[in-house]
Amino acid sequence: MGTWDEPGAREWRQAVDAADQLRGPKVPVGELPGYLQGCDEVDEVRRLMADPTVPGALTAARAAMRRALRVTPQSCLDQLCYEQRWRGRNRWDGPLQVCDRPTCGRCLLLKAADGDGNAGHSRTA
Repeated sequence: MGTWDEPGAREWRQAVDAADQLRGPKVPVGELPGYLQGCDEVDEVRRLMADPTVPGALTAARAAMRRALRVTPQSCLDQLCYEQRWRGRNRWDGPLQVCDRPTCGRCLLLKAADGDGNAGHSRTA
């Protein structure tokens, strides 16, 4: 049985989507540390690609691009965000449910708006 066939899963997903719509983003994406770090990495890619004849430039550019993709926030929630929040919904210690995906566009904004970087992510046993 898939996650969204479980009793209450679809209703839960609709409710959290509605809550997200009401809450809206509280901080600009451009102020997130991952966005700034990703921009720095993209600048490094541009610098390296300016002269691809330099030995190792293309390899270094690919590595910098991978680093950028690992930290740059997505424009939407991560593919596994719903799944992780649905599975952990009974263990949240706070009003907001956030995933721990490092680039989730939904949860990074909530964590930043919360100010402590957790936004209810700490769990109780």
